[in-house]
Amino acid sequence: IQDGCNRFCSYCIIPYLRGRSRSRSMESAAAEILSSEAQETVVTGIDVSEYKDEAGYDFADLMLAVQDADTRIRLGSLEVSLITERFLNALKQVKHFAPQFHLSLQSGSDKVLKSMNRHYTRAEYLEKCRMIYEAFPNAAITTDIIVGFPTESEEDFEDSLRIVEEAG
Repeated sequence: IQDGCNRFCSYCIIPYLRGRSRSRSMESAAAEILSSEAQETVVTGIDVSEYKDEAGYDFADLMLAVQDADTRIRLGSLEVSLITERFLNALKQVKHFAPQFHLSLQSGSDKVLKSMNRHYTRAEYLEKCRMIYEAFPNAAITTDIIVGFPTESEEDFEDSLRIVEEAG
């Protein structure tokens, strides 16, 4: 539903190769999802958290537009900034939503997150996990963590191990 990226994380070349974020129209994306005959449809892109079409419809609007889809809907990788009450409430309306959230982390250390040019803290990440579990008590939260980042110390690495436990 989306291509490109505006984040410019220090370790990533995607914005230079794929360009700035751009989204399909909600009508086009919704039509494809609603017409799917697959058991499951994964809604994905380079950075779906930045989904917003030219008419101003965002990812929550798209989820509401496909809430009655016959296919099970699973989401691709999400950024922390996407997790809001509005977005989670929209997902609750989706008839066949798979409550599995791949919520990008990269590091459990605020120092390393800053070096990576990630725009959230470990506390914000944990708060978003809490919000997800509140909205979807049986949710599965998965993530990715980069270890051995050039500025990472042993303490930073331990912070990444701890946040996995803290986030559940």
